[in-house]
Amino acid sequence: MKKAVLLSFLFLSAIQVTIAQHILKSDFLYNDEIHTSHYLYIRSEAKTITDEWGTYLNKIGKVDEKKGEITVTNIKKSGLSGYLDKVVSYVTENDNFVVINTLFLDENGRSLDIAQFDKKGLEDFFYQFYDIAYHNEEVRMAEADLEWSEDLMDIAEKDKGKAERAVEANIRAQERLGKKINQTPEELSKVIEKKDEVFQQLLRSEETEKTEELQEEVEKQEKKLVKLKDKNERDADRLDKREEEFPELTEELFKARENLEKAKQVVESKKVVLQELKANK
Repeated sequence: MKKAVLLSFLFLSAIQVTIAQHILKSDFLYNDEIHTSHYLYIRSEAKTITDEWGTYLNKIGKVDEKKGEITVTNIKKSGLSGYLDKVVSYVTENDNFVVINTLFLDENGRSLDIAQFDKKGLEDFFYQFYDIAYHNEEVRMAEADLEWSEDLMDIAEKDKGKAERAVEANIRAQERLGKKINQTPEELSKVIEKKDEVFQQLLRSEETEKTEELQEEVEKQEKKLVKLKDKNERDADRLDKREEEFPELTEELFKARENLEKAKQVVESKKVVLQELKANK
């Protein structure tokens, strides 16, 4: 940048007031000389505005950008001034705003006097760009809003999937536990029969060594019986718990599905807003 430093002794004057923005004017240091700068404040990012401003300036001449300085030469009929030979612009950031400083120079490199401008042409030149930049910012915001809404929809989709899996897991657990409980009576019956068979052998046995073996077998079958009963009780308790959880899980699933439908509706409405903005460009 060629010493493009805004002087500390700025004096501001509004050329015109609009609902959204002012065109401001102040002294500006360029090539070690005082020039007049017309400028706008726009809430955006410097890189974005620099690209858009450079494209916009193409309509009045040949644009060249070097080290932050945007220069327009070979000026076409612009409606700004018949004395205009060169335009020099700088786009800088100031907190949350971007400042577009623009110098309008004659063939001798001097700033144009206000009387040398077509007043309406100057106003239109800045306000048309402001409308373009504001519209583009609205589009970007709408795109970001859509993306945020789509992220929420993705979360709702994941919540629905999680709720569906929870219900499915609960149903499978109930089926599995139900089968186990149904099988237990038959298993208990077999163990009891085995225990009774061994016990009858024990009653008939007269050999001491054989009696001890049979007693051990009876105790073994008794432990199996107790273990089966305990297991059956645990399975029954687990089944009761799964049955108690089922209504709550299904309610969460219905709510998750409803939330997803709402999220989809919001996304569709955001898409409509974005489409309308782009259509009104």
